[in-house]
Amino acid sequence: MAGRAVAPTDHPRDAAPARRRHAIRSRRGILIYPPSEYSPLSIESGGVDEFATFFGALRSRWVKMEFLQEYDESGFEGYEAFRAGRFDDAARLVQEMVKGQTEVYAHARKHDVDMIRIRVCELPLSPYLLHYEIPAYLADIECGEQIRFIDVDDVRDILDETGVSDYVVFDDSRVTALIYDPRNARLKEARLVDSPPLLRAYIEVTEELIRRSTPMLESPIFLEVKHRYPL
Repeated sequence: MAGRAVAPTDHPRDAAPARRRHAIRSRRGILIYPPSEYSPLSIESGGVDEFATFFGALRSRWVKMEFLQEYDESGFEGYEAFRAGRFDDAARLVQEMVKGQTEVYAHARKHDVDMIRIRVCELPLSPYLLHYEIPAYLADIECGEQIRFIDVDDVRDILDETGVSDYVVFDDSRVTALIYDPRNARLKEARLVDSPPLLRAYIEVTEELIRRSTPMLESPIFLEVKHRYPL
């Protein structure tokens, strides 16, 4: 998933392959993705090991950008069901996993933290999105997250200008770029942005992507496939 487990285990769904590997610079001439000034983070657990600490310090907002049309979530029961073509089981299991993250959502409610996922969609939607990720998003929404959709064609200018791919924002004070192996969609590196100008550039891109996106349940992308899901 870019990582299903939101913070403590930060599953690959929350952690995703770079859409663009070449170095593209923003209007300010700052390399946006992958960041060149960074501190490496540990991914020995398969997710980003420091995410639990970062999430525990949250007091305002958490924003997750998701670009890949499938993440390798091998080892997660719901994903294994999806890969086996047992789509009803996959949807049920991933929703149970989301709803089981009670401490994460309790922290967000206690500290009034906005939890926002922005999903960049390529059309037609991938089987992963249809049968696994959207069911997960429905559970995310039920638990208090804001899920926002945007068509990749509506942000190509941003992608071409910045080269941006998956990343996570913590309170607008930390940004972690997530770099995936394009051969297998597995997380291969996580970089904590060190440069203040680069951090500001990521926040500017985040605000623009939020502005252009639409709440999932109101998105034309979702409305086209809404009939597939019990609401």
